[in-house]
Amino acid sequence: MKDQYTARDVIANAAWTWTSPAGPVFVMVDVESAIEGVVQATADLWMVADGTAQRVGRSEILPSVAGMRVFAFEDLTGDGLPDFLGAVADSAEVEYPVFIPGARANLTEEIETAGSGYRFGTDEENPPSVLRGPGGHACAIQLWAEEPTPDSLAAGWRYLTLLRGGALAKPMVVPPDCGN
Repeated sequence: MKDQYTARDVIANAAWTWTSPAGPVFVMVDVESAIEGVVQATADLWMVADGTAQRVGRSEILPSVAGMRVFAFEDLTGDGLPDFLGAVADSAEVEYPVFIPGARANLTEEIETAGSGYRFGTDEENPPSVLRGPGGHACAIQLWAEEPTPDSLAAGWRYLTLLRGGALAKPMVVPPDCGN
C-alpha cells in the first residue's frame, strides 16, 4: 500500500487488513502528514481484488493525530465493508477512541458525534470493545467514560448501540439487548 502514496507531504504510517467472505481484501491505512510541524492524519479504506488496489473511502482530516491503533477492524455493521474501532493519539500521546464505519467515499468518525461531551478512555484496564449478540453479530461499542460525564453519573462503561448506516446511538449505562 505504501506504493500508493507518492506525494512528499504524506506517509502511510500503519495499515490493517480484513478479508471479506466475498473475496476482496480491505486495507485501512493511517495516512499522516510528512510536513514538519503539521500533526494530522486521515484514514483511507482500500479494496484489493485481482491484484488491483482501489481506494474506496477517505476520512475527514483528523487534527492533532500523530498515530493510530486498532481494537477491531472487521465488518461490524453488516454492510460488507470493514469498520474501524481504534484510537488516535496526539503528539503528547493522549489517546481517544474513534469508530469509523466503512463507507464508499466519505468515512466519518462517529464516536465524536454520538458521545459529544464525553471523555472516553483507551487504557489497557478498560479498552474499547465490541458487544456481540448471538452468532457473534456486533450490536454496540463499549467504552469507558471518564469523569466528569455529561450524564452526571460515575465513571464507568457506556454502550453506544450500532444503528443503520454505521451511526451510533447516544451513550447508555445499561448494555443494549443484543438478542441474547
